[in-house]
Amino acid sequence: MANQCDSKPVPNYYVAIGASAGGLEALHEFVQELPSDSGAAFIIIQHLSPDFKSVMAELLSRHTSMPIYNAEDGAVVEANSLYLIPARKNMMIAEGKLLLADQMPDTGIHYPIDIFFRSIAEDQHHHSVGVILSGTGSDGSRGLLAIKEVGGLILVQDPASAKFDGMPFSAVKTGVVDVVAAASELPAKIVSFITHPIVSGGEKALSVAVKSDSGALKEIYQLLREKSNIDFTQYKSATVKRRIERRIGINGLSSLQEYYNFILKHPQEMATLSKDMLIGVTRFFRDEEPFRMLETKIIPSILDDTPITETVRIWVAGCSTGEEAYSIAILFDEAINQRGETRSIKIFATDVDPYAIAEASAGVFNANILTDMSETRFKKYFAHTASHATIAANIRQMVVFARHNLLKDPPFSNTQLAICRNVLIYFQPAAQRRVLSMLHFSLKKNGYLFLGNAETLGDLASHFEPTHERNRFYRKISNARSAHTTASNISLVNAKGPSIPSVEQLYRSYQRNQPASSFPAIMESLIQDYAPPAIVLDSDLEILHVFGDVTPYTRKLQPGKFRSSIGDVITQDLEIAVSTALHRARSEEGSVKYDNIQITTDNGTTENLNLRVRCVKKNSADLQFYFIVIFEPSQKIVTQSDTSTTFDAKDQVQQRIRDLEVQLHQKQEHLQVIIEKLETTNEELQSSNEELMVANEELQSTNEELQSVNEELYTVNSEYQEKIEEITRVNTDLDNIIKSTDIGIIFLDSTMLIRNYTPAATQAVNLLPSDIGRPFHHISHKLHYNGLLKDVAKVIEDGLRIEKNIQTVHGNIISITLTAYIDEFNINNGCVITLTDNTEKVNLETRLVDSYNELRGTINTSLVSSSTPIQVLILDDDPDDCLLIKHQLNNDAQLNGEFRVRAVHTLEDAQKLLEKEHFDVCLVDYILGDRNGLELIESLATPKFCTAFIMLSGAVQKATREKALELGVYDAIDKAHMTPYLLERSIRYAIRHKKTELFLLAQTLLTPTV
Repeated sequence: MANQCDSKPVPNYYVAIGASAGGLEALHEFVQELPSDSGAAFIIIQHLSPDFKSVMAELLSRHTSMPIYNAEDGAVVEANSLYLIPARKNMMIAEGKLLLADQMPDTGIHYPIDIFFRSIAEDQHHHSVGVILSGTGSDGSRGLLAIKEVGGLILVQDPASAKFDGMPFSAVKTGVVDVVAAASELPAKIVSFITHPIVSGGEKALSVAVKSDSGALKEIYQLLREKSNIDFTQYKSATVKRRIERRIGINGLSSLQEYYNFILKHPQEMATLSKDMLIGVTRFFRDEEPFRMLETKIIPSILDDTPITETVRIWVAGCSTGEEAYSIAILFDEAINQRGETRSIKIFATDVDPYAIAEASAGVFNANILTDMSETRFKKYFAHTASHATIAANIRQMVVFARHNLLKDPPFSNTQLAICRNVLIYFQPAAQRRVLSMLHFSLKKNGYLFLGNAETLGDLASHFEPTHERNRFYRKISNARSAHTTASNISLVNAKGPSIPSVEQLYRSYQRNQPASSFPAIMESLIQDYAPPAIVLDSDLEILHVFGDVTPYTRKLQPGKFRSSIGDVITQDLEIAVSTALHRARSEEGSVKYDNIQITTDNGTTENLNLRVRCVKKNSADLQFYFIVIFEPSQKIVTQSDTSTTFDAKDQVQQRIRDLEVQLHQKQEHLQVIIEKLETTNEELQSSNEELMVANEELQSTNEELQSVNEELYTVNSEYQEKIEEITRVNTDLDNIIKSTDIGIIFLDSTMLIRNYTPAATQAVNLLPSDIGRPFHHISHKLHYNGLLKDVAKVIEDGLRIEKNIQTVHGNIISITLTAYIDEFNINNGCVITLTDNTEKVNLETRLVDSYNELRGTINTSLVSSSTPIQVLILDDDPDDCLLIKHQLNNDAQLNGEFRVRAVHTLEDAQKLLEKEHFDVCLVDYILGDRNGLELIESLATPKFCTAFIMLSGAVQKATREKALELGVYDAIDKAHMTPYLLERSIRYAIRHKKTELFLLAQTLLTPTV
């Protein structure tokens, strides 16, 4: 691993790369495509196991020439360098320096990628780049939002190419990703973006273009207005231009006009730009200190000042994906539970982005929101799985989400708390004043305003009292309208396009509304004067409307909960008649009338009453019934359309009672059976449910821990897998070297146990494959080397090097070298015995000496006479080869004498001829049909035989040459390379060598024995 150098330049961009399971392969593809001179710094944040040493630096160093460092606390990040997060650490960056903190061991799942992404966004702003590679879970997806908010670049590995698509898929789902591509393609995208002249600041292309060609920018503003119904001219121009510059760089364009043309050809780009403009970053309980103030001071104050029967109303403007609105709801729920009160809390959460509102309404978040709150709060208010967390139903019901444009739509009203954080900073001053005026209008007197850290009240400071100015809490002290409010209302009235309904309209959408008459007062007067008292009921017999005075026919209201069912309000005298008439009207779908029903008035007198019940529909296609119960004094004239029946109370009552008793008895028996079954089942289910809930919590916790451990183990396994593959390749290479070498090698450990050996070693030492692991002194050998074990012990103990030439029992000369076995820690841990067969080398040296002596002796004794003809016999079964050899010998101008050449074609002929006549030399072809010339040499080669033999062959093999030399052949000539000069030299050498041997033999025979 490299050592850091202080001379490197400061990075122009900081690239944070998040990876988890399967990330090693993706990192290899990513790193090997990175140029070493991009000017950026690359920081890799990976899920690492705390129990294993990471070899990531070593593995990545093979794929890049950039220096790789394991991050250290306080290290200054340098350009063209790569940094790795250590195990068991969370890492952040501040002022270009890496900061390390220990991970808490008891917090379950860790999200180091999210932590670093957020810190790099805060530290480097739009000079930050976030990359997500293969991995499980959702770590990094929330941190990407922070990078996006400051204008950084977001790149994600294509989930289809990732080994594990959990992290890439979660990142893509955020909707803020700029580039999705294979891991090997992402480096080129990054370099193209950070080196773009506009993005890098090398050119002020957009500012120049605005001055010279402002038409393109105006057209882009107009397209944005048409696409999103938002007037971005009221946003800060620097923010808008930076977003446009960013999109120009991502798309690899060079000018504003070129980008405008690109938008016209690619309509989807306008949607992407619009979404970039509206990107909002939020999280649960964002900014710890303000939310603690909200929990301990503001919310208790609101609850103290609001009657318990009154609804507490909160407006969260610019709510984005809803985390802040739900955080407020959780704090209010905790507060009222702590007080033991039952309160109505209504939170109106609004945003201009419809996609953000849709996501907020779903109430489903990544499980990594656990890092934003305590585990107790998380378990209480979220139903969670390994990957997702869903907000509790009671919290979701407290929040109403709606699309709302702060710059054009009317405000909510009568709120006790208005929250608008980190929204005003994007608006121009005039728009900021207008929004603040709307927030002021929406609050009740003494209501609270909660702004972002970088936002102030400006001109409206006189209308508010700072409650805690550091945390941006203000209290409304004046209901006076400001000039900005009036102007805002005028602009809102004249604004074109649809607007979001107000809170009153949202409430009314939940109520049943009847069509209103154009003349309500006139209609009520006519009904009061000419229509009999009547009650309108729905199909559930609930009261919808009352006409006239029905107090003589209804009971007085009793204390307690009010119910609007007709059976609960009708007098006892009419109860049976009304229920019977309604029952008949429903079954017959018509009108029913009972005459002369006796009722007792309030003053104790008795009078007769006609009761009419009509069953009607709203229209012919409607399946829902409505009932009109009409009360008429008996002297009223009966219309012809009604069928009148005299009401005999006694008869009707008895019949009704009998019917009801039969039905009641059947219902009671049926209900009793069902109740018993349900009670038994409910008890069993309740018990099982409790057990399952406990088991589920345990399993969920265990699953999260196992998931985290699994990611870490997979990362370690990937590193070791690559290391194993590399070692396997090295071992395979070593095995092939051992098997193919002609040198005998024996590896011994420090206790003289056999580690390994090469096949060639078995020629001198009697080794078998089963001997690996056995002591070396148990193995026999063929060496005349009695001190072998002692020398091995010296080498193991002292690390000496010993070289010796030893003879085997077969007479071969073996060169033995004993050297120390050095392990990976540079420690002497055994001995290496090298065995080299030098027999041929020694014999060759001996022959060379003999040949030299023979040559000198031949010259001195004139054993060869140049005037003597040389008798040559050729044995070759190919006549053409015989003619060729004769021609070359007869035309050899270098010879002073002449050759007398005879040729035969079979072994038998050659043998007979050699036994009868003298030949100085015999040229023998190796291949003679199905036989070979060595058979002739073997049969005649005796020390006293005076003919010298030379072997001819089409392809002289090493084994053939060695066998020929053993039989006494003086030379072997390849026919393909045969020349007159070569023949002459070989024949002269053979004759001299043969005569030398005969001379030495004769000298030996003449010398007397001592």
